[in-house]
Amino acid sequence: MTFLQILILTIASCSGIGAAWMLRNKTHSEFLGILLSFSGAYLLGTVVLHLLPEVFHAQTGMTDSGHDHITAMFILAGFFIQLIIVQFTKGLEHGHLHLHEHHNGGYVAGVVFGLSVHAFMEGIPLSNGLNGDIGQVFNAILIHKIPEAFALATVLFFSIRNQWLNIALLVAFVLMTPLGSIAGQMITENHMLTYNRLIAIVTGSLVHISTTIIFESSGKTHKISLYKFAAILVGSGIALAGILIEH
Repeated sequence: MTFLQILILTIASCSGIGAAWMLRNKTHSEFLGILLSFSGAYLLGTVVLHLLPEVFHAQTGMTDSGHDHITAMFILAGFFIQLIIVQFTKGLEHGHLHLHEHHNGGYVAGVVFGLSVHAFMEGIPLSNGLNGDIGQVFNAILIHKIPEAFALATVLFFSIRNQWLNIALLVAFVLMTPLGSIAGQMITENHMLTYNRLIAIVTGSLVHISTTIIFESSGKTHKISLYKFAAILVGSGIALAGILIEH
């Protein structure tokens, strides 16, 4: 990532944090739901139309036999790794905000740890290791950063009274994605095959996140609001348009 991209990601995260601070005493589940629906659809579209083809193409280029089932295994591993991460985050990145429950220290620590790992993994595809342009992937992760930071900040503001501790935890979270990108770049320079497999794992994780967001948009009643449905269509449409423009 360039310095400008890091700055833009930071601003996106800070905008989510700022919105959480301004709305900390208000009900905002519908706002978060619509934003998540859009980001989930855009993220899924980018993964399917950009990351998946890139991952399989890179793996085929690295091996003579082109055993794409190896790449598929790492994608599947990423899906299940995200399932493990959700045990820590309690689905916070999917919009599960339980603000009327008592959040003990263990819950908050698990959420911060899980989302930090998730944010670090998001940064890996943003290094310069992908054969194609990272623009679409960057945009998808950028949009997802806003509700992600919003949800984390909301839990912290609700659970921890020490605002300096909140600031420190949020700064650490914001830095995770740039650090992931730096780690990806370092791996690319020496171990390209390892990098490609890490990208496959991250792709599987993003498939889990984006599909879960979309499926849960309908709630327990399996009915989706017109606004959320429109957000999903717009997110998918923008992802598709971006790929068509590139080609």
